[in-house]
Amino acid sequence: EAADKDWELVAKPERVVLHVRDHGKPAKVAGATGKLVILTGKEKSEAVLKAVGDDRLEAEGPFKIGAGSKVVATVTLPGKAPANVRFSLK
Repeated sequence: EAADKDWELVAKPERVVLHVRDHGKPAKVAGATGKLVILTGKEKSEAVLKAVGDDRLEAEGPFKIGAGSKVVATVTLPGKAPANVRFSLK
């Protein structure tokens, strides 16, 4: 949880999806901007997150991502300060 929101990361080599919820309800992400930093072993990659649908942001791959990867998402929702959210994939 960060910035009073719940964040769920769904990571696949072809696409990373970040779901955003506000107190159990889908959060409005229209106009949001963001980026991902993906660390897998000694490799680092970055990607731009784009708002898709009502409550999610996506980045298109391909990505080298899997168990042990660490992901940092920086997201700015309209009218809000940037939120940094960290994930460790299992």
